Amino acid sequence: MNKTILQIAPLFAALLFATVSCRHPARVTQNTESTNAPGTAPTEAAQTSEAAKEGKKNETPLTRTAAKGDVAEVQALLDQGADVNEKTESGVTALMIAAGMNHIEVVQLLVSRRADVNVSSPGGYTALMSAALNGHAGVVKVLLDKGAEVNVKDISGRTALKYAELKDHRDVMELLKKAGARE
Repeated sequence: MNKTILQIAPLFAALLFATVSCRHPARVTQNTESTNAPGTAPTEAAQTSEAAKEGKKNETPLTRTAAKGDVAEVQALLDQGADVNEKTESGVTALMIAAGMNHIEVVQLLVSRRADVNVSSPGGYTALMSAALNGHAGVVKVLLDKGAEVNVKDISGRTALKYAELKDHRDVMELLKKAGARE
């Protein structure tokens, strides 16, 4: 197997886990609470209290909403005082999630509200790397225009350019090189 793929597999798995965990799909369960009929999806409040009981905090209301791409809901949370740079327990921000999922309007809103475009996860992964890996040229451009550092390396020594090269996202590679990305 390709050595490069073996090297990034753990990082990709961690990012995928962080991204997926920020989605909050309804779980069909046998619910004993009177608010839901048996076999129906629990309400958001029930899901939140269930997660709290289990001690889980791998998402925040803002990361969950950013993952959905709901600009109005993200705006409402920010207006209510949500911390635009709050990290989940795994070290992911709403900007990283939105960038990786190509929710460009959410990215634009978050950066307009002072989201740190250079914040990184514990593994050094940034929103720019997430957008580059997924081939989201529009998001890459927004992040670069807002000051994202193009040559930052994660703990494996990879830059956003390296992530774009892994998936052969030529338009993203071109944007990054124009912004000063080095091989």
